Amino acid sequence: MENSAATQKNTNYFEKTDSEKQREFINAQSKCVLCGTILELTHAVDRIIGNIREEAHCPSCEVRTRARFHPLN
Repeated sequence: MENSAATQKNTNYFEKTDSEKQREFINAQSKCVLCGTILELTHAVDRIIGNIREEAHCPSCEVRTRARFHPLN
C-alpha cells in the first residue's frame, strides 16, 4: 500500500496529532508493520467475564498484529 504524504494527510484522526511523535505512534498502532496497510479492528464484548476483546489484523498480509483485553467498568 502507498504511504505517501498525501495518503497520510487525508487520514482523519480523533486523537491529538500535533507532533511528529504523536503521528508516528498513531501510524504504528493503525498500520501494518509489514506492508503499511491500514489495520482492520474487531471487537467482541463478553459481559459474563466483563471484558472487551480487541483484535487488529492486516487484510493484505492476513496477519493478526495484536489482541488485547479491556475490562468493562
